[in-house]
Amino acid sequence: MKDRVYIDGSRGTFKGNVHMHSLWSDGIRPASQVAERYRSRGYHFICLSDHDVYTDTEEFDADGFIAIPGMERGGLNPEKDKDPGYHFGVLGDPEAEPERPRYRHLERLPRPIAWTGEDSPQILIDELASRGNLVIFNHPEWHLTRFEDMVRYRGFFAVEIFNYATEWTPATSYGTAYWDHALQNGRRVYGIAGDDAHRQDDGAVPDFDGGWIEVQADGLSRRDIVRGLKRGSFYSSSGPRIHDLRVVGGRLEVECSPCTFIMFKAFPRRGEFLADFGRGRPLTAASNRIVDEMEYIRVECIDAHGKVAWSNPVFVKDLL
Repeated sequence: MKDRVYIDGSRGTFKGNVHMHSLWSDGIRPASQVAERYRSRGYHFICLSDHDVYTDTEEFDADGFIAIPGMERGGLNPEKDKDPGYHFGVLGDPEAEPERPRYRHLERLPRPIAWTGEDSPQILIDELASRGNLVIFNHPEWHLTRFEDMVRYRGFFAVEIFNYATEWTPATSYGTAYWDHALQNGRRVYGIAGDDAHRQDDGAVPDFDGGWIEVQADGLSRRDIVRGLKRGSFYSSSGPRIHDLRVVGGRLEVECSPCTFIMFKAFPRRGEFLADFGRGRPLTAASNRIVDEMEYIRVECIDAHGKVAWSNPVFVKDLL
């Protein structure tokens, strides 16, 4: 079995958020304020993912901060104004060779999108990809997505596994079960945490800076960040940090900030669930043996407040 490094602890990561809204759609703040609020919180990159309006601007770029083109495309429902519906995150890929013209800055796309049958989501995914974008399957739990949709539809590179805004509307923030369903059925997709923030409010219950990604990339540019996303060189978090993740000698090893639990999720062989049950001391490292029968294995690190860091899956066939 090959050794492989997924997150290199000797290198840094770039903190980013790819799901948020501004006055360009249904947010309450101008886009410039949204960008500044994230920059001031230590973020290195964002995507202003306004509903059905494509953003492609460098005017918010600053020293140590960039904005990646994109949007959130939605309004696709089998029955008007009823869930389940489909929303897709869209990230401009500068390395893509699009089959159709790229969307323009502030280009507004029509909605609702006509439902023409069960292939409608696939048609939309293909349309978004054909214009030079990566596609994320957004908040599947909140939108009452069917698990079979994770297998029926193709072409999305990631699933939104944590959506901070839906923590309280109505407690449907986690999409990890959908992610595992896709992985268990042979889909090679990554997991993304995001805010879906509309207010960027610092009140008693803030709606931003609650779910993000940390990307390991060669530099802070659109090309470097998107390249890191495409190769899965990132992890998602609502609090903890993953400092290092690698396969050494047939074991998946993780180093993290202090956590109460470290869980290895694998299929079809179950991974280990680790904690210091006797003394309750936090864990900062753990490992799990990889066996050939596993199709994938990933890690969840949970801190004392229930916050989670999620690694991307290690696909075992890549190591054999």
